[in-house]
Amino acid sequence: MYQTIGEEVSVAGAFAHSTFKPVKFQWQAKIYPVEEITLVNDIKDGGVRKRYYSVVSQGNLYRLCFNRETEQWLLEEVWYEG
Repeated sequence: MYQTIGEEVSVAGAFAHSTFKPVKFQWQAKIYPVEEITLVNDIKDGGVRKRYYSVVSQGNLYRLCFNRETEQWLLEEVWYEG
């Protein structure tokens, strides 16, 4: 089931072939390694450009949002099994 979070997080990553790839993120004082990126999606939200990353870490799916105007990261949702 999805759980809406909507909290700011810190994200570390690397550029490969001119593309940013998240490697890990910190949420609630815990580090989550990104094991897989399942989706990258760019949208415009009322003129604000955002990039969404769906990532797998420790068996859960996380949806990260990078606001390209403010350069802030949000953890928007988590998918928990069970």
